[in-house]
Amino acid sequence: MEILAESKPFQNEFKLTSQGFVPFLCIDYEQVMTNTSIQHQLERLKLQIEAQLQWGGSEAWNNYDFEKLSDAIVEKTGVSLSVSTLKRIFGKVPYTSKPSLSTLNALAQFVLYKDWRDFLANNAAAESDAVIEEKDKTPIVETKRRNYRVAGISVLAVLLLGVFGFLALSKKPKYNPDDFTFISKTMLTEGLPNSVLFDFDASNADAGDSVFICQTWDIRRKVLVDKDGKHHSAIYYYPGFFRAKLMIGGNIILEHDIQIKTDGWLGLVEADWGVEPLYFKQTEILKPDGAAVDKDLLNKYHLALGPSPLPVRLYNQKDIRGIFTDNFTFETELKSDYMEGANTCQRIEVLLHAKNDILIVPIVQKACVGDIAVIAYGHYAKSDMADLSGFGCNPIEWTKLRIVCKNGTVNFFINDIPIYSTQILNKATEIVGVQYRFNGMGEVRNTWLEGASGRVGF
Repeated sequence: MEILAESKPFQNEFKLTSQGFVPFLCIDYEQVMTNTSIQHQLERLKLQIEAQLQWGGSEAWNNYDFEKLSDAIVEKTGVSLSVSTLKRIFGKVPYTSKPSLSTLNALAQFVLYKDWRDFLANNAAAESDAVIEEKDKTPIVETKRRNYRVAGISVLAVLLLGVFGFLALSKKPKYNPDDFTFISKTMLTEGLPNSVLFDFDASNADAGDSVFICQTWDIRRKVLVDKDGKHHSAIYYYPGFFRAKLMIGGNIILEHDIQIKTDGWLGLVEADWGVEPLYFKQTEILKPDGAAVDKDLLNKYHLALGPSPLPVRLYNQKDIRGIFTDNFTFETELKSDYMEGANTCQRIEVLLHAKNDILIVPIVQKACVGDIAVIAYGHYAKSDMADLSGFGCNPIEWTKLRIVCKNGTVNFFINDIPIYSTQILNKATEIVGVQYRFNGMGEVRNTWLEGASGRVGF
């Protein structure tokens, strides 16, 4: 590991203990890690991500793979990394700047490290490999010098990390959550858009610490608030189950759940984050036994199907109690009449939302089953590593999807034929609603959910 001569990677700091202020050594990773070594370690982290996903080498991944990786990172870490960011990280798009620390933290957490620093600490010795691998290009004497230097630094780093880890574990949290308040209320009982008023008291925060409110799982979308303020409002354009947070600096002090419910079926055309989507009137989408967004409705709003069809969404989120992700039966029928332009595969996704968890079922034309993935409350499988061919059908006709989960084992059926089975991995939690993702047009009917508390119709 190359260290710049002018840098001071190891410096004295002081820790307040029962004996007073005691000097101790810590590692300043910002100084130790040069651009080259960051790249070496990032390559190592990428290999670990590839090994965990088992999708093959990232050089062969396509845009759909990066979309699913983004979803998987959200599911596991609660942090949303865009497809473009992931493509830059994995070398699909030229990019000369260093990744942000929040990006590195999320990638490290995805492979079960606490954060980027924890990854570095657990891979400190491995950093020397990048130097040793260059021995055939380096004079023997210089190679030996580097090896001795690397060995010495590695031993010292391990010792210092041990001390640092012990002291970090013994360190008490800076703030007591009991010294703060954080509550909220929705302006509407149900319906979209909906606003939430947050009441908070963060006056006990230190003057030098910033106070934030984050209205979703994605802490990058946190909003700076006055620590001496009392109120903050936010608008929600989409239904769902969210975990709002009061943060001081980078630490979550308090959090609570918010459910944004629909008033029955809701249809819309999705927009970018923070932009109001196009909502259809409920009377325009309701059918005798379900809901639909059809060609006539799109024409009414002067929405062209075109070569790139619009992202049409149907939601039904309600206050469901007592139906859990480890024991339930769900059934629905769906179809999509549009298969032109970029929608030849007729990709449809059916989502069963739960409290801070998700199930996503792909429905596609049979010819397109080679590029799909299924997510089931902690389980993730992609078609290049699992047989998901049963999710292929003819979506232009009515297709019945049935999901039966008993004691954590979930079975999927298409038109009453069993197609896939797996075990859910996450702790059981209550299901709160359903979402359908169509391209261009879509229709659903005969949708119901059943569990220990009874049957719920949609």
